[in-house]
Amino acid sequence: MKRSTSILLPLLLGAAGAAHAQGPSANCIELRNEVQMEQEVTDATGQKSVHLIPPAKVVPGNHVIYTITAHNLCQKPVDKVVVNNPVPEHLSYVADSASGPGTEISYSVDGRIFAKPGALMIKDADGSVRPPRDEEIRSIRWMFTGALAPGQSSTVRFRAAVN
Repeated sequence: MKRSTSILLPLLLGAAGAAHAQGPSANCIELRNEVQMEQEVTDATGQKSVHLIPPAKVVPGNHVIYTITAHNLCQKPVDKVVVNNPVPEHLSYVADSASGPGTEISYSVDGRIFAKPGALMIKDADGSVRPPRDEEIRSIRWMFTGALAPGQSSTVRFRAAVN
């Protein structure tokens, strides 16, 4: 178990730069991709809160949070921004965890064909069709519904479980 943990952490961190922007003005969009974990913190008054911190150690069963920030570097608004981020190997997407204000979210099992929840289907060997299981989601796409103004940033994220 300890050996797989030491292998997994570099894989998680190496995948942090995997997101990419698409669209006509993709060169105007800078992406920053962070991998974090939740940590409960108690302040001096006994008040508890949850903070996102860089993972020091991950083991199977832990959840990590991928936060992707899109920043418009250009001097003009950029519309039709699309961010794609694969779910890294050795991780499983956590259902209903993808979020991003002002975005339409779709999913893929192969990184090529994306669909919204309920529309994405898998054909099994016996010919039956079903929705994908969480661990079969291999990529997530966020399509921004509005333009990013010059200098504006917007954040999207998802949660994944360490296998």
